[in-house]
Amino acid sequence: MRKPLSTSPVITSATPRAPKWPRIAAIRSRTSLVPVVGLTLGSGLGGVVDAIPGAEVFSTRDLPHWPASTVVGHAGRLAIGTWHGVPVVALSGRSHRYEGYTLDKVTFAVRVMQALGCRTMIFTNAVGAFAPELRPADLMLATGHMNFIGKRGLFTTAELAERRLGRAVADPYTPTLRTALLQAALDAGVKLHQGILMGGHGPTYETAAEVRMAGRLGASVACMSTVHEVTLAAQLGCETASLSCITNKATGLSATKLTHEEVTEVANEVAGKLRAVLEHYLTARGRA
Repeated sequence: MRKPLSTSPVITSATPRAPKWPRIAAIRSRTSLVPVVGLTLGSGLGGVVDAIPGAEVFSTRDLPHWPASTVVGHAGRLAIGTWHGVPVVALSGRSHRYEGYTLDKVTFAVRVMQALGCRTMIFTNAVGAFAPELRPADLMLATGHMNFIGKRGLFTTAELAERRLGRAVADPYTPTLRTALLQAALDAGVKLHQGILMGGHGPTYETAAEVRMAGRLGASVACMSTVHEVTLAAQLGCETASLSCITNKATGLSATKLTHEEVTEVANEVAGKLRAVLEHYLTARGRA
């Protein structure tokens, strides 16, 4: 029987065991490219995978032990290729806590990307907005987050023993990466807001009372993912950033009833802005 991730050692690019990790071996059997940037794509944003020319695309269902995403808008594809001169890996189809997965599974892809070689990870998400200046189809760059899903530490027993990750990450978002993405948005002609991301458990949307509370606490938007992925990526020593696609006003701030179909539809519309920001970021990075 496979051991749970909670007892697995840290996997790094320098770790000899990394290629023998089953899911890594399955990927390495088809590509030797070492990605340096990892992209995790939220609801309705998976089309970015198709923008990577000549990418090796995997169905995550074919990768050992990969948790299946059951949510509409999460296709379950992993693509590895070179985009604007930068080796990348992009995931369309993350797993969520509300699907019944443990946080080991929710953050599974982060460990895989880090084991493949990524040292920069950009997470995207579809969010509802609390802040009055944010409108559907806007983009927001997170300057921090609030974790209302629960549990902060995502390190393994071995990592705790080594004292590598047994500490809180007070500011997991990398300032230099934020600056680079802001410049990329400017170059792309895309207005990129900044604010605080609140992670909620889901799958239900926030109540009007919760929306009022979150706004008073200083949250700008709400999602049902990302906060644990960012935390683990930072604990693993990666640069991290979160780009949020505003798909709707939060409950009580809109005259219409919110549905997941609406979220996915608006996310598809704003995906072009997201792609433009990512392309300009990668182009600048590839030239550096």
